[in-house]
Amino acid sequence: MKEKHKKKDRFIESYDKYANDIFRYCTYRVFDRERAKELMQETFTKTWEYLEKDNEIENTRAFLYKVAHNLCVNEIIRPKAFSLDEMKEKTDFDPADKEARKPGTNVEISLLLKKMETLSPKDREILKLRYIDDLAVSDIAKILNMIPNTVSVKIRRAEEFLKGLYDK
Repeated sequence: MKEKHKKKDRFIESYDKYANDIFRYCTYRVFDRERAKELMQETFTKTWEYLEKDNEIENTRAFLYKVAHNLCVNEIIRPKAFSLDEMKEKTDFDPADKEARKPGTNVEISLLLKKMETLSPKDREILKLRYIDDLAVSDIAKILNMIPNTVSVKIRRAEEFLKGLYDK
């Protein structure tokens, strides 16, 4: 019984610590705030169900991102996805904090987002996980079922590619 309480406390602590990150991750994937909230909740529900079956989770953060990733992929496969630019036009959604930037930065970010569209979907996903969600290379590798070294190489190559495009 005591172990159940510890498991519950750890789960609640994980929810408090990672819920916003998982929500942001889902929002960037499905471009629908309400659906992202639902997917975030579903991520934690599935995680709790997994724990209830007396399973252990070694790395909670990576596990949550893996569940969220799978749910988002399933969500994206069902309906037609649309681009971030369409999202901004339709709903005036801007995932970045406008207050934290200088005016000239808006143009630079807009250019970078457009240039990121030239990357493969996998490379865009890796860069988003690394720089937007601030995940470690090892966590990204677990989420995407890749070798950490491969993830590092993909990050470096994508950065070099974008830098080359940006410098032109």
